[in-house]
Amino acid sequence: MARIHFKPEKVTHEIEDGTPLIDICEEVSTSLSFGCTEGTCGVCELTVISGSKNLSITTEEEKDYLLPEDLQSGMRLGCQLKIRKGDVSITWKNNKT
Repeated sequence: MARIHFKPEKVTHEIEDGTPLIDICEEVSTSLSFGCTEGTCGVCELTVISGSKNLSITTEEEKDYLLPEDLQSGMRLGCQLKIRKGDVSITWKNNKT
């Protein structure tokens, strides 16, 4: 089982390994917004605080949308993310906690 920590809401949720973040957000009430869900609008930009090694690899959509320095600093697109295993903590651009 994996665990996702939504820092702005101070919520931790246990999930099956490999679960897409967008599916988790449908189950848990969070303020993380999604727009196009295809990785082209950037509405779901987030920052991985810890556990980046437990996430799916960066998609081509993320590489096309985010700047290389953003990717290096832990930014990802929530609609593209899967929690592979372990613990992951995230926050998003309007909620730096």
